[in-house]
Amino acid sequence: MTEQWEIDREYLERKFTDPDFYNGVPGKSPAELKEELISLFEKTRHLPHPVAKAEAFALIVNEMQVSVSNCDYFPAFSIWGKKLLASTHQALWRNEIISEIYPGEDAAAHAAMAESRTVQVRFDYEHSVPDWDAVLELGFSGLLERACRYEKDKSPEFAAHPEYRDYFAAIKIEYQAILKLMERLTAEAAKLPAQPKGAALHEALLQLQKGSARNFYEALLQIWLYFLLSEYVDVIQTRTFGNLDRILYPYYKRDLDSGRYTEEEIRYFIRSFMYQATAMHYTVGHPFYFGGTNPDGSSAINELSYLILDEYDKMGIFDPKLQIKVSENTPVDFIDRALDMIRRGQNSIVFVGEPCIIRTMLKYGYSLREAQTADIKGCYEYCVRGGAVETAPVTVNAAKVLGLALHNGVEVLSGKRIGLETGEVSTFKNFRQLYRAFLRQLFFMFDRSVEFALRIEKHLDTVKPAPMLSATFEESLRRAVDGYSRGAKYNNSNLWLCAPATAADSLTMIKRYVFDRKELTLAEFTAILDRDFAGDEVFRQRLLHDPEKYGNNQELPDRIAVHFASAVARRYNGKPNSRGGFFTTALHASNRFVQWADQVEATADGRKRGDELSKNITATQGCSFQGATALVASALKFDSSLFMADLPVDVMLHPSEVKGDAGIAAMRSLLMTFIKHYGHALQFNVMDVNVLRKAQEEPEQYRDLQVRICGWNVLWNSIPRREQDAYIRQAERL
Repeated sequence: MTEQWEIDREYLERKFTDPDFYNGVPGKSPAELKEELISLFEKTRHLPHPVAKAEAFALIVNEMQVSVSNCDYFPAFSIWGKKLLASTHQALWRNEIISEIYPGEDAAAHAAMAESRTVQVRFDYEHSVPDWDAVLELGFSGLLERACRYEKDKSPEFAAHPEYRDYFAAIKIEYQAILKLMERLTAEAAKLPAQPKGAALHEALLQLQKGSARNFYEALLQIWLYFLLSEYVDVIQTRTFGNLDRILYPYYKRDLDSGRYTEEEIRYFIRSFMYQATAMHYTVGHPFYFGGTNPDGSSAINELSYLILDEYDKMGIFDPKLQIKVSENTPVDFIDRALDMIRRGQNSIVFVGEPCIIRTMLKYGYSLREAQTADIKGCYEYCVRGGAVETAPVTVNAAKVLGLALHNGVEVLSGKRIGLETGEVSTFKNFRQLYRAFLRQLFFMFDRSVEFALRIEKHLDTVKPAPMLSATFEESLRRAVDGYSRGAKYNNSNLWLCAPATAADSLTMIKRYVFDRKELTLAEFTAILDRDFAGDEVFRQRLLHDPEKYGNNQELPDRIAVHFASAVARRYNGKPNSRGGFFTTALHASNRFVQWADQVEATADGRKRGDELSKNITATQGCSFQGATALVASALKFDSSLFMADLPVDVMLHPSEVKGDAGIAAMRSLLMTFIKHYGHALQFNVMDVNVLRKAQEEPEQYRDLQVRICGWNVLWNSIPRREQDAYIRQAERL
C-alpha cells in the first residue's frame, strides 16, 4: 500500500469513528434534524404516508451536514448510522398500526411469545435489493425521468385511485431532493484545491447530477451514494452492492481500452470504495457477490473479479463481506485463490451454490433466466435480479418449542402458557408421543406467527413507504404500487427456523436415555433441565460428549432434524402472504443463536441456559466430532429445494488440514461436492485452538483475527467471552 493510501485510510477512519469529525461542517447535525423531523411529523399528519415520508426525506437531504475532501473519492454524510426516520416517522406509524392489528388477547399472546424468545414477528425492511442495472444505466435523473413517464401514463386512473398520485408524488419529492443534494455536493467539491481526488469528485458529481455514470469511478460513486441515501435517509436497507464484477466490467474494459484510467487507478478506486464499508465497523457487513453464469453457459468470473479479490486480500479487511456464486464452470484458480485467503485468516467469504439456486427457483415457477441471473443478498439469500422485494418477518426457535412440549405448552422461565396443551411428560409412553407433541407445538407457533405476519405485512408500505427503492423497479412503476406492498414482480416472505441442531440433538438424547436405555423417566429428565443441571454435572457431561449428535453423519439425529424442518417447509412453502407473494422457509439463525440464548432454558443435549444455540444447519458448537466431511454429509441430507434462500453450513477446519496444495485441493473437493449435490451456502473458519486461547489472553496482539458467523464476518475481539469459549470448544474437536 502507498503512503498516500495510509493518509487516506486514516481520514476514512475518522470520517466514520471520530465524533468531532463534523464539528464546524455546514448544515444541521443529526440531533437538530431529529427535532425538525418530530415537528414535521405533526405538520404533515394529514398527508398520505408516502408523501409525508418523502417530505421528511427531503428535509434530511436538504439540511444534513455533508463534507468532501482531497483524501476521499466519496462524500461524507453526518447522518450515516443514525437512521433518523426509524425513530420518528416509522416508530410512530408502527405504533399506530400495532394497536390496530393486535387487539386484546392477540397483543398479550404476541408479547409473551416474543419476550420468551420462542418467536419473533417483525416489520422487516432489511433484505431489499434495488435494480442495480437500472440505477447505473439511468442514474438519479434518469430514474426520476422514467417515473415521470409512468406517472403520465397512469394519470387517467388518478381520480379512481388517488393512491397512485401519492405514489408518484413521493418518488418525485425524494429524487428531486437527491438531485438538489447533488448540486450541493458538486458546489462543495468545486471549492477543493485543484488536486486529483477533489477534481475527480467534482467532475463525477457534476455528471451524476445530470445523467448516469460514464466510467468506472462514477459507477462506484453512484452505487455508494444510492446505498447511503437508501440505508440512512430512506431507512431501507440495501442488502448487497450487487454483482460488482459483472455490473462494473463494461466500465472497467472501456476505461482501460480508452486510456481513461490505468489499472492502478482502478485498483485505488476499488480500495477506497471497499474501505468505506470497512471504516463503518458495521455489525453484519456489506455484501457483494462475484460470478454466476453467462447466457452462453460460460462463467461470469472475469479479470475484474480477480482484481477485486486481489485488492481485498492485500487490504486484509473483513467488510465488505464477499459472496461467490459457484458452479462447475467457476474457474478453479479463482476458487483456490479465495480458499487460500480463507486459510490465511480472511474468513469473510461465503460460497453459494448456483445449481441449488437454479433447481429451487425452477421448482417454484421462476423462469430459467430468472434463476440463472438471481442476485445474492444479505447473508447468502437469493432473489430475482431487479424484480423482488422480499422479507423475513418470522423466526421460530425450535429449541424453545421443544421446551413447550416438555411443559404442556407452558414457557418454563416465565410460567406463561404460550403453546398448546399437548400433555404432561408423565403421559408420554414412548418417543413417538413426545415427538408428535413437539411437532404440534412447532406447527402452532408457526401458525400463530404466520397469522400475525399476514396482518403486519399488509401495512409494510404504510409504516415505511419506499419511494427511492420503488423507483428502481419498472414493475412497481407500471403498477404504481410501493415495492413493500405489491409493487415488485415477486413479493415473497421468508420464515426462519432457528436452532434445528439443538432441537434434534435434544430429542435424540431424550430418546436414547429415556426411551431406549430407560436410565431415567422423562419427568426426571425434564426436572434436571428445569434446574439447569444443578447437581447433575456428571450427567450433563455425558450428554455433551455423547457422539450421536447432528452433524456427524449419524442416522438418528440427522433424520430427526431433516424430518421436522422439512415438515415445516412442506406445510408453509407456497402459502400466500398478504403482499401478493408467498411464504418460503429457511434454516437460518442470523444472530439469534447468541441473542436469544439467555432466554432459552437448559436443553437435553447438555446445553445450559445462556449457552449459545446451534446456528444455521451447522452442528452445535463442540459437537462436530467427526469433522467437516461428516458435517457436510449431514447437511446434504436436507432437500435444499424445500428451503428457498437459506440453508447455510458453517465448517471449521484446523490449519494443519489445509496446508499446501493438498490442503487447498481438500477444501475445494469438499466445497465442490457440496455444490454439486445442491448445497446452498458454505462458509469456512480455519481455526487453531492455541491461537484462539492466546487471542483471549492477549486481545491487543490479535486485533485482526476474524471469525465467520452466520453470514457475516466479525473480529474475534468483538464477540463475547462466552461465544469465544464456544469456538474454542469446537476447535478442540479438530
